[in-house]
Amino acid sequence: MKFVINGRLDGLNEYINACRYNKYRANTMKRENEFMVFIAIKQAKLKKVTKYPVCLHITFYEPNYRRDLDNISFATKFILDALVKSGVLEDDGQKYVGGLEYEFKKSKENPRIEVEIIEK
Repeated sequence: MKFVINGRLDGLNEYINACRYNKYRANTMKRENEFMVFIAIKQAKLKKVTKYPVCLHITFYEPNYRRDLDNISFATKFILDALVKSGVLEDDGQKYVGGLEYEFKKSKENPRIEVEIIEK
């Protein structure tokens, strides 16, 4: 199963800054990012995973090389939480998600995040 999130999700640095500003801003940021993922999940019409554990292969297409990889990959938190809340995954614990694989590429014209759920 595969879905595509158009654009970029907030990174770790943005989230830390929101937490420092106040707890409500950080919560709003989390909800907004999860909503972007939720829209992509619904558009892809993903079905509930039945065979666990799964592996997620996530390819981040950034418009440039300015953000650090660990900052970008923080978006995995938003992706996993949205997959659970939408009912695609039962949970995001290690019993259910057995691995995460990342690729980082540049696409100035079409920044996006491609997520593939691989049942093992």
